[in-house]
Amino acid sequence: MKIKIYRGTHQIGGCVTEISTEKHRIVIDFGANLPEHCQKDTLSDEELLKAVFDHKVCDGVLFTHYHGDHVGLYKKIPKDIPLYIGPTAKKILEILIQKVDSVSETGEKGLSLVQNIRCYLPGRKELFGDIKITPFMTDHSALDSYMFLIEADGKKVLFTGDFREHGIIGENNTLEKMVQAYIGKIDLLITEGTMLSRMGETQRNPIRTEAELGRRAEELFRVNKESVILVSSTNLDSIMEFYHAVPWGMDFVCDAYQAKLILTAMADKGKYYPKYRPVLIHGKPRRFYIIGDLEGLGAKENCYKADFSILKKKGFTMLARENKMVFRECMEKFSDPLIIYSKWTGYLEGKHADPKIRDFIGKHRMEILHTSGHAYVETIEKLIRLTNPEIIIPMHTEYAEKFSRIPAFAPYQDRVRVLCDGEEYCLSPFYGT
Repeated sequence: MKIKIYRGTHQIGGCVTEISTEKHRIVIDFGANLPEHCQKDTLSDEELLKAVFDHKVCDGVLFTHYHGDHVGLYKKIPKDIPLYIGPTAKKILEILIQKVDSVSETGEKGLSLVQNIRCYLPGRKELFGDIKITPFMTDHSALDSYMFLIEADGKKVLFTGDFREHGIIGENNTLEKMVQAYIGKIDLLITEGTMLSRMGETQRNPIRTEAELGRRAEELFRVNKESVILVSSTNLDSIMEFYHAVPWGMDFVCDAYQAKLILTAMADKGKYYPKYRPVLIHGKPRRFYIIGDLEGLGAKENCYKADFSILKKKGFTMLARENKMVFRECMEKFSDPLIIYSKWTGYLEGKHADPKIRDFIGKHRMEILHTSGHAYVETIEKLIRLTNPEIIIPMHTEYAEKFSRIPAFAPYQDRVRVLCDGEEYCLSPFYGT
């Protein structure tokens, strides 16, 4: 079995990884670069496409989740290659791409391509010739994310994708239970390391988990009648925490796009996770008050047109998108809204600052209430300890060269292999790695 990471060994996002044997080959993720994290010497999209697919057989492309830095180049993949993603992730991606298609005036529409993506299921093995893939659902800021157990040529490789254990899916020690029950010892671990270059940011943040985020949100909502939340519309763990934190007597406001995502998440995950179930008010689900076009939603979906002359009297929490005029127009009607900022703090200041976000916040009161979508150092160390790999390959990180120097990883420093983009790594079936 051979491993090649075309992009992602020294940057966050833009990830593409190849797993191959003598006769078969799969690709994991085919992501767009994040401009703020792209390295100068990384392959361009055109170079990447040629390197991965030109004159090469490919049995399939598996996406770990729906974030653009993992799935963003799906349109460029040759049409005869089957694509795979988790079932709920596919539904969310369809809603997302339908929204993108509706505002895009040029280029190929993506919805039909996404609708043709096949679904793998958690725990069910998928065979690609002599490569066996078992997807395991994992906690991440993208709902229905997966890590893959890859088995071929007598070797076991665990590919984490983006993961963590401090969100809704990760509660009750599910990561450890899953590894002990279904994965066990492996030969090689390919792990994300996004937060390794942000450890100072993590230490300064008093909010460590999504549950803590929800508790603090409830405190803020009780003393602020007008709360406006800047949060990614697909960060559904955080959104569900905000939704459940709204006190009785106050209302929940969003637009139709956000409501569709929430309703989809509730329908698919509510049977497994209480925080993905609707709040019941006098035995009936809490209403969604929609700003802008209802886009086909109505009473059947428990959605109603927002009327701020009423909502302002009762108090409300509103999800907002800083780049949409309808939200900016609403802000002009509010008296003294509290902005709750629930995104990466790097977008607020410094070289990655987003002027649209700063402009939206303006001079309003603001509180940062956010937790990372990625694994903390202690979570990565825990996974290493549980799987006891012979070899550890870091990716999706700007800290690859310093991985071995992190104190928590000191016992494993001799196992770490730092690859370069495009470098092939071979696992021998007979003589070890």
